[in-house]
Amino acid sequence: MKKTSLLLILLFVFTSFSQAQLISERTNGKVIIGADLFTDISTGKAYENFDLRGINQGVSVYSMFNFEFENTPHFASIGIGFTGHNFYMKDAFLATPYGDEINFENVIYDYDRSKINTNYIDIPVEVSFKFMDQFKISAGFKFGILTYGKSKYVGELYNDDKTWRIKYGKINNLEKYVYSLTVRAAYKSVHLFMAYQFSDTFKNGFGPSIKPFSIGIGVRPF
Repeated sequence: MKKTSLLLILLFVFTSFSQAQLISERTNGKVIIGADLFTDISTGKAYENFDLRGINQGVSVYSMFNFEFENTPHFASIGIGFTGHNFYMKDAFLATPYGDEINFENVIYDYDRSKINTNYIDIPVEVSFKFMDQFKISAGFKFGILTYGKSKYVGELYNDDKTWRIKYGKINNLEKYVYSLTVRAAYKSVHLFMAYQFSDTFKNGFGPSIKPFSIGIGVRPF
């Protein structure tokens, strides 16, 4: 993720949290602003020269509008957000991001980082069930629209003790649209978060089958 994008996300979260009480009072609890930090586990099929490390951290920020069910504490929500995934590769780097088919090369020397980054504009939809006014279970669906994908490698490529920095600002064959199921279990404003992306990150047959299963923690100030 670009530094400017990260700064914008942090500014969005800070501003949202600082204004949470004011917005809550004005909207009577009809607006949600939240953020998730998570790690991705790939559930896709094996791919030549490609494997992910155990921790692949990502971030989401979003805002949703609530529609209450009459005479119950339960409600449905729809909104808009942003999600960034980081897929860290083990002993390989993306060699042909602009080709008809994505290829990876083995790394046999020391390296600091090798990753693919994908970013999406999200449209999340949820149904939430409240219990004892403190606990909440939410289940829903998230539709993602790809904004950009890029890759980065930092490390040695040859036996020359030189650190190479290889960046590609575009990756071919990424799916334009992705779909995920989401589940949250919350106590007050803190929740555990899970999402399963049942569509591939890359177009079928043109890259690795990455279907991330995301697990993390999130906050919703109101």
